[in-house]
Amino acid sequence: PFFRFLVLALTLVGLYGLIHVNYDAASDFISSSSKKLEPYQRQVSYEPGAPKPVNGCFAVLARNQDWRSLRESMKQMEDRFNHQFNYPYVFLNDEPFSEEFKNMTRSMTNADVHYGQIPKEHWSYPEWIDQDKAKEKRKAMVANKVMYGGSESYRHMCRFESGLFFKHELMQQFDYYWRLEPGIKYLCDITYDPFLYMKERKIRYGWTIGIYELMDTVPTLWESVKKFIAHNPDLIPAHNSLWWVSRDNGTSYNGCHFWSNFEIADLS
Repeated sequence: PFFRFLVLALTLVGLYGLIHVNYDAASDFISSSSKKLEPYQRQVSYEPGAPKPVNGCFAVLARNQDWRSLRESMKQMEDRFNHQFNYPYVFLNDEPFSEEFKNMTRSMTNADVHYGQIPKEHWSYPEWIDQDKAKEKRKAMVANKVMYGGSESYRHMCRFESGLFFKHELMQQFDYYWRLEPGIKYLCDITYDPFLYMKERKIRYGWTIGIYELMDTVPTLWESVKKFIAHNPDLIPAHNSLWWVSRDNGTSYNGCHFWSNFEIADLS
């Protein structure tokens, strides 16, 4: 009984903290209209190919060999949500998709599907990168057992997902995207349209969790951010997220970041 009481007490304390967060200090990721948690009514289903109130899509970065785990993810998404809403899928790969991949994924949905290849300039090093220095830094990270320390493909993926994905020609036709990954699971029914929810409330970015970064993976990140801020002060809005990513007004980075494997965002 005491253990149950302790768990309940800690839960209530946590809920109190969440409820009394200073939301007025929140960043532009969330609009002021989203501060109230309102009941949301179930939306009418959308027929395949029919116009939708929001021009959204699922954005999927995958390799040809991912089709098995991706079929499982798509089945979850279709069963829990998309069989009612029929939002299209955009599949992107740094190599041409195989016919096997296309056939195995296309058969999982009644919605439209699009397949595209990522251009080389978006899946490689920028021209200003010192390749010799980069190679030595990767070796040092491997020696220090840093996660993905020696992987070039992982770096290309991170660079692409950090912003270049929305420049792909297939993404230009959409206003919102929902990131979907091979192997993910959706265990509960989603009976409303998150795209419409965000559009109506002018919410720019939706995520599920923020965690601490492994600081050994980003040793020079914050210094680069500070240099960018110093050279581009006109690009920094007064209402920003500095309070969330730094505990000393920007002198250092506290490691907080959005875990973007799940995200829904306004492409504008």
